Amino acid sequence: MDLLIVPVPLFDENIAVEAYYFRNRRGNDLLDGTGTSQFDGAMISLPLEMLNMVSMEALTMGKPIFVPITRYMLLSKLEDQSRQPAEKIIFLLDGSEFEAVAPYIDNIARLKELGYRFAMQKIGDAEKFLPVLEYCDYVFYDHQIFDQMNEVKCRVTIHHRFKNIVSVYTHINNMDLFDDLRARYAGLYEGHFYRTPLTQGKHDVSPLQVNLINLLNMVRDENFEFDEVSDIIQKDPALTVALLRLVNSAYFALKEKVKTIGQAVVMLGQTEIRKWITTAVAKLLGAEKPDEVTRLSLIRAKFAEGLGQKFGMEQESQTLFLMGLFSVLDAILERPISEALGLVHVSDDIYEALVNREGRYGPVYQFILEYESANWNAVSRMLILHDLETADIYNAYVDAMIWYNELLGGEE
Repeated sequence: MDLLIVPVPLFDENIAVEAYYFRNRRGNDLLDGTGTSQFDGAMISLPLEMLNMVSMEALTMGKPIFVPITRYMLLSKLEDQSRQPAEKIIFLLDGSEFEAVAPYIDNIARLKELGYRFAMQKIGDAEKFLPVLEYCDYVFYDHQIFDQMNEVKCRVTIHHRFKNIVSVYTHINNMDLFDDLRARYAGLYEGHFYRTPLTQGKHDVSPLQVNLINLLNMVRDENFEFDEVSDIIQKDPALTVALLRLVNSAYFALKEKVKTIGQAVVMLGQTEIRKWITTAVAKLLGAEKPDEVTRLSLIRAKFAEGLGQKFGMEQESQTLFLMGLFSVLDAILERPISEALGLVHVSDDIYEALVNREGRYGPVYQFILEYESANWNAVSRMLILHDLETADIYNAYVDAMIWYNELLGGEE
């Protein structure tokens, strides 16, 4: 699909994901001018089309999704474009390109009766959107301009008249801002705050984390000993249960159950046990963090692996996987990324990419960061610079989300 798209998490006050919202762009504007501003195909919602092709579970973990729509899309029969339950879809209107006039309001009312919900962003003057806000369930406020007079006036007007509208605060990029906002205003929150270390100073690494890090370092040796790996796994009840559950699952269809960790490790072999340990340890290391940290780590890992071929690094996919996996290690271990990487003994190439955005893997990591942030102009420039196709990037990212969902399914 000729689409750049990323689902962004929205959190409640406890840093639990309540919903996602799509940031997207059609094609590469810098190359072919097929962005969402073009009228051609403007009544078709590509995010809805994507949801029809890829399960909601894979894309949003079954959570509701905010889908941006244009005024042109609102004039079409959007319900015919979606095969998803109406209660899972929240249509997001952009006040900078939308007018509160009869044709649009009539369609909003009709879709509300069908069970769909609505949200607005970039409102500016709340007074002129009052007829639309009557149908809205959410309003977005950009924290970057939150204290500007127009934004303050807009918020006061809306929440004085519409008590049930939920506020969504975006671009909350550190924990101090998040703590301040949730103390003052109820609502949902978006930003990088959930994956920033609580401290940039020294922080003790727990014995359990040390055990897991030792295991990761051990299996990176191509000639690691099965007995040594088995000994470390047996020291962790969660790893022990997960590994025995895996090898005794229907996938392997064994006649007799495997009862020991030693048997399980030998049965899987070096390649498979290395893959399993890498992903299992990533989830356990992030167990005390918001679930989205682990999700981000694993999706980045698989996305980086998929990008390897596109960046001419087909033979280095496993190293790229590790780069993505370790990219949030600072948030997990509560210490600067340079120190965190030192604990897992990464290669110089991974270190240079994650610490300095340089070296052989630097462009891949920078591309991932720009993509996640929906910095579409920067992404478009990199597509041209590295001779990448939009469809290839779309497939690599969607494959990463599907893989993560299947990983959870296999765990269950």
